[in-house]
Amino acid sequence: MLPVSAGYLAALAAPQQVTVRADVSKAGVRLFSGLPVLGGSVVVDAGSITRRRLTLDLAPRMSTGTYTDIPTLPRLPGDPLNLYGQEITVQHGLTYPDGSTEWVPLGVFRIDSPKGSLLDDGPVTVTGVSREAFVADARFTAPYTASSASAQSLIGTLIHEVLATVEVASSASMDRRVPRTTWDEDRWGAITDLADSIGAVVYADPYGRFVIADAPTVDTAPAWTVAAGEGGVLVSADSSATRSRIYNAVIVRGGSPSADVAPVLGSAYDLDSTSATLWGDPADGAFGMVPYFMGLPTVTDTAQADAVAAANLAKQIGAASTLDLSTVPNAALEALDVVDVIPDADDRAGSVRRHVIDSFTMPLTAGGRFPVSSRDLRAVT
Repeated sequence: MLPVSAGYLAALAAPQQVTVRADVSKAGVRLFSGLPVLGGSVVVDAGSITRRRLTLDLAPRMSTGTYTDIPTLPRLPGDPLNLYGQEITVQHGLTYPDGSTEWVPLGVFRIDSPKGSLLDDGPVTVTGVSREAFVADARFTAPYTASSASAQSLIGTLIHEVLATVEVASSASMDRRVPRTTWDEDRWGAITDLADSIGAVVYADPYGRFVIADAPTVDTAPAWTVAAGEGGVLVSADSSATRSRIYNAVIVRGGSPSADVAPVLGSAYDLDSTSATLWGDPADGAFGMVPYFMGLPTVTDTAQADAVAAANLAKQIGAASTLDLSTVPNAALEALDVVDVIPDADDRAGSVRRHVIDSFTMPLTAGGRFPVSSRDLRAVT
């Protein structure tokens, strides 16, 4: 979760006044401040390459007139709402009774599509995506071969080859040497391979920085408590389950440190006897045996392969139990945050469920719905 003041989370459970601020820049130069926001949303999805996606509805005119000298729609590369590298920075503000406003960033978005009425009689809609899109678009033009003493450092290099000045911050606890490896075209696929090899995820955060962070586990501290009842923020909680895309073991096939040594293997299994996705014979009450295979040539020892398998299994087994929540909007929430969900106000201790946030939609208008998709976070053996 993004850092906010001590009173921010408490204020979410009370009546509140919200404001959305949007500014547009290009190459670090501010083109316009205070776009006239009518509404829209920010979708945050840990399963998408571009973690944040923006839909922004704007008034037909800015305070200085139309968005360009030609009515409404951008026509020139330098117009504020065009798609030639322009970026919109969006912030969500919560105003306290004393009149002060606490601002929380919602993202830095590359403009992908502006559209609106040529008659200047309807809203302008802009869609955009977070900065991962720049890196994912920059596919290798020839096979890319690299080695490094640090997987984290190589991830930073692959990003900086596209966005030279962007900040790359890491809180990941694991790092490994990367043997000489060749990737064909997919730059973001190379970054994902490197992140998987150290049990990490890579994404652009709401400040526009790139982050290398550990994938959440059952030991990750909850960032927020979502409770029903008086003083809580939980509006509704619908539970669902499906066997689709559920795996209860991960097998990692790594590279070989030399031609004379067999490739390394690592594994992790759901062996928790209380787990709904327990590995084993269904006749004995288990879920079955559904392994997921990962080929990671950058993994060159068994201990690392086991750690990578365990980190990725944690992403899979919780999918058996999902919660679709509706809560009071919380702009500070981040995908893959761990939360404690308490659906029974009369049995807070007995009904608590620890979940990881997969996705949510942040409304850009007061009173908008805030749907959150989460999954059970289980221990991995």
